Amino acid sequence: MVKVLVADDERWIRKGIVRMIDRERNHIGDVLEAENVTQALEIFRQEMPDIILSDVMFPQENGCDLGEQIYEINPKAKIVMISAYDDFDNARRAIRFRAVDYLLKPVSRDQLNGILDECVRQLEAERQQGESPVGDVLEERLAALTDENSSSRFVEKLMQDIREDCARHYPLSRMAEECHVTESYFSSLFKRVSGKSLVNYLAQIRVEKAQELIASTEYKLGQIAGAVGYDDYQYFTKVFKKISGETPGEFKARIAREIEDGDGTEI
Repeated sequence: MVKVLVADDERWIRKGIVRMIDRERNHIGDVLEAENVTQALEIFRQEMPDIILSDVMFPQENGCDLGEQIYEINPKAKIVMISAYDDFDNARRAIRFRAVDYLLKPVSRDQLNGILDECVRQLEAERQQGESPVGDVLEERLAALTDENSSSRFVEKLMQDIREDCARHYPLSRMAEECHVTESYFSSLFKRVSGKSLVNYLAQIRVEKAQELIASTEYKLGQIAGAVGYDDYQYFTKVFKKISGETPGEFKARIAREIEDGDGTEI
């Protein structure tokens, strides 16, 4: 019979996980419980469970510390980390102690028992072959997190490039291609990182730059439109008003009045 240890500081979550385990499905016997890392490690040393289901974040401890210590004691134990956060650093730590998976809360009954199936499969394979198979599930998840991290950095760099040179063209298709993702994925990623779509972010930066040029230079409005990336002055005016609430001409006149009023009050 397979022995399982569930470690989570929140009692109702821990009890919920215990209740969801289908014992008959995988010939699971004892299901042990721990409310912190220290207690879980003590129970592990005494009972040597085959599978450990552990939360990542405890009030004063990290479940990955538990995973690393368990791996040192028994590298064949099957460890599954459960977290409320898709955290790259903790997932990377979990790879090092060969965790079977890194599940995100809330965990469904099917998901939980599915990963228990995988743990039992690995245990049986080791007993038959005398070797430890490397699970692909967590490695795939970490690869996805790595890609997400890289893509987010690309978006942040793109935002910086736009702020430095807003007159350039930044077509969505080309940006997605450079990021090695689909257009729809890049579009949603950019909005998640910046809070705006690529088109709206670019327009916002262009209008802000145009306002800066209007207030600080003697350039004509048509020249300013071209300087921030708009060949069509009418379209520039439309975008400018949508974002700022006034046309470029109205903005220029208001700035001129403010400067004049300011000059008039100086002593």
